[in-house]
Amino acid sequence: MPVVLVTNPDPQLARQLLRVRVAAMVWFTEYRTRLRPRLDVARATRGLWNLAKSFERSSLPSALQQALVHAVRQAADRPVRNVRELAGDVGCAPVTLFKQFGVRANGTTTLGAFLAGLSVLRVYELRRSGLKWKSVARHVRLGRATIARRVGAWPGCTLGELVRMAPNPLFAAFTVDHVRTILPAESDRGFTLDQEYSD
Repeated sequence: MPVVLVTNPDPQLARQLLRVRVAAMVWFTEYRTRLRPRLDVARATRGLWNLAKSFERSSLPSALQQALVHAVRQAADRPVRNVRELAGDVGCAPVTLFKQFGVRANGTTTLGAFLAGLSVLRVYELRRSGLKWKSVARHVRLGRATIARRVGAWPGCTLGELVRMAPNPLFAAFTVDHVRTILPAESDRGFTLDQEYSD
């Protein structure tokens, strides 16, 4: 479970907490403005890890399964940018992943769109956590124009509209558009990515 620590801005305390694993730290003086975005990010990370576990338990072909688990776990930090990068990361030919994904998706989405959707989710989380667009772009290793194109393609809005979206509808849309089409029924029972973000 990700932990968000709310504490006093005390340098002594900060030194004592250096080895404590927390998803984020918020000072008491900033909790009204910073706590909600930090909680959103922590919840999103948990949802992605649960999605990765669902892929691990699935009966997907082994190359595709390994690639999707890797892509989802990477999205919690630095998303995989494209299929070629993903294939290199998992030691597989891009054509293999394209074919295996295509069979599962049956034309409803593509592997590239799935990866782009994951990067949009990460952009959303980073921006909601308070980072400026320049820092977001540097963190996900994509230019702002590329980010804007991806957001325009899915979920089909501007960058400003993306930031104003509530988390639940965005993650519900990702589940419907990119997960349900490829996740086999036996591992999809009861899994809805947006449920991981509900209060």
